[in-house]
Amino acid sequence: MNLRVISSHAQAIQTAPVLTADEAIGIARKLAPHFAERAAHAEKIRRIPDESIEELNSSGLMRLMQPKRFGGSELGLGVLMDVTLEICKGCASTAWVYSNLASHSWNVGQFEMQAQEDVWGNDPYALAATALAFPCGKAVPVEGGYKLSGKWPFCSGIDACTWILVGAMTEQNGGAPQRRFFLVPQANYKSLDNWETYGLSGTGSHDVMITDAFVPDHLSVSAEIFAAGQNLPGAKLYSNKLFQMPTFAAYAYVLSIVPLGTAKAAVEQFTAAMRNRAGTYTGTRIAELAPVQARIAEAAACVEFAESVIRRDWTDLENAVENNEFPSMETKLRWKRNAAFATNLAVRSIDALMPAAGGGGLSLNSPLQRQFRDIHASSTHIALTWDIHAAAYGQSALGLQPQGGLLL
Repeated sequence: MNLRVISSHAQAIQTAPVLTADEAIGIARKLAPHFAERAAHAEKIRRIPDESIEELNSSGLMRLMQPKRFGGSELGLGVLMDVTLEICKGCASTAWVYSNLASHSWNVGQFEMQAQEDVWGNDPYALAATALAFPCGKAVPVEGGYKLSGKWPFCSGIDACTWILVGAMTEQNGGAPQRRFFLVPQANYKSLDNWETYGLSGTGSHDVMITDAFVPDHLSVSAEIFAAGQNLPGAKLYSNKLFQMPTFAAYAYVLSIVPLGTAKAAVEQFTAAMRNRAGTYTGTRIAELAPVQARIAEAAACVEFAESVIRRDWTDLENAVENNEFPSMETKLRWKRNAAFATNLAVRSIDALMPAAGGGGLSLNSPLQRQFRDIHASSTHIALTWDIHAAAYGQSALGLQPQGGLLL
């Protein structure tokens, strides 16, 4: 989908409200049943349906972290997480795309003003996807900017976007290649429409190709500046501390909240369904079976422990930024470790429920089978993979240099 399609509904879109935190969460709660009704359709078309994108735009939710200068609500990471938890009750694919695209408006707000004007000057509802696999792209310095080429995987929500933020390696004066971010308009990239998966099937996370695109200097920022959160161009423009938040430190929460929220929704929905269900062969009330009771307890405990730690850590990050404090490498590694472990707990939660669901849980009409697939799919993201972040934390704890290539 191209956002220009949405422009045909300009009346609704142009009146999107600036939201408070409570208003945003309430809207998400009301929209979640709509997303649930479209979940199977999203899987079938392999992207988020146009109606869902339009609702997220017209409600103001998609502009949650966008600068107020361009009509956004300029709310923080914690509100984004709470809104995403509500959307997870309807559709994990929609929650994944929403959490990504809404947070990318915050990232665009960390660029200099000319870049923000390029993206939102003519279309304040423009959205940007991301592709952050730096080795997949190469940028060559030229007069006034860079020549950029590459092919990037996993560009979630690209069908709803008119921009993409990609990472690439750049050679500087013959020295070691450096990581940089580049904002690229739709005219200069091609979506390859190749997302065919068993889980998160509706996210439209296609590969994107760019060939010899010129990117002016103002649409590029060093990845190290993004990582540190200090000296970000956007941080000098806005008083809201959101725009000086260390970007990489926050990415794990933008992603981990989806498997956590999906597991939380699964536990709530499964428990409610089992209260009055009878066994197909015995007629016994399922609620009276001790194994089912134990599995619900295990699943609920996994979710509760995971959510407690994730909430604590993202609150610590927000508080640190508010106090002009920047996390150490050890703290970042601990936060990444915790996000990956919380994702493991979400997987364990859904795995505990599936046997208790019986054959009914396998039905394509059951939300549980989709939640099972979506959680397992999201846990494979490199930002959420336990083996990767356990090793990185362990290396640091033992006085070794963590492996290269991580978004730290």
